[in-house]
Amino acid sequence: MCIGSFLNVVIWRVPLGKSIVSPPSACPGCGKEIEPIDNIPVLSYLLLKGKCRNCSMTISPKYPITELVTGVLFGLAALQTGYSTAFINYAVLISLMITVVRTDLEQYIILDEVSIGGAAAGVLLALLPGGTDILTSLITAVAGAGFFLLIRLGASYYLKRKNIRTEAPEGYEDEEDEFQGGMGWGDIKLAACIGAFLGPASTVIAFFTAFILGALSGGAMMVFKGRKGRTPIPFGPFMAAGALLALFFGEPLWNAYMNLLV
Repeated sequence: MCIGSFLNVVIWRVPLGKSIVSPPSACPGCGKEIEPIDNIPVLSYLLLKGKCRNCSMTISPKYPITELVTGVLFGLAALQTGYSTAFINYAVLISLMITVVRTDLEQYIILDEVSIGGAAAGVLLALLPGGTDILTSLITAVAGAGFFLLIRLGASYYLKRKNIRTEAPEGYEDEEDEFQGGMGWGDIKLAACIGAFLGPASTVIAFFTAFILGALSGGAMMVFKGRKGRTPIPFGPFMAAGALLALFFGEPLWNAYMNLLV
């Protein structure tokens, strides 16, 4: 949960170009530095009843939720890996995917520090005992990015030929060109990160799951919320969900799929 608290800092500061080291965390309302007693993950939020001790400004529940989800996923990872170096891979990928979900949902961005930096981390962590070998990790990263790049090129060609433009989300009208192409550049780089960590079989599972979840969610939004087909939906969270499902259940899902084919 402490790592989740740190991710909250990363998610808030990095997109703004601010340091994640200094200054210490402070209330955005009154600017008062948060005391250590008020910075205990989840517990402090509950004791403060979701408000700043100094100015009573409401604290968003997304902060304790991020801490709690991180703690739960780390716990599940520990149960699955036991006392082994594999836990490091799990912990790093979980942290990266939680960051992706928050930044893409809130600001329509996937940080290069997460996607490109994550891909590099995944390749390097392949050197640890019991992990995917470094060559496989590198090849899967390149293949994942290449696959999503082909999707973007194909979608971009089709949309231009049909003279279809995607509508920018509310508040992002000045950046409308960034939402054309059917697939964002951040998604392409994120695909490399996922591939570097998971290897070929689990990456296939992750991407397949992401497309299924994205299609179901997009259809539901169009039916129940009246969203137009040209309104962009962040795909990063679905990729992150697919990656985490593949991380925990990739091998049994792959074996089940192969058995069906046989």
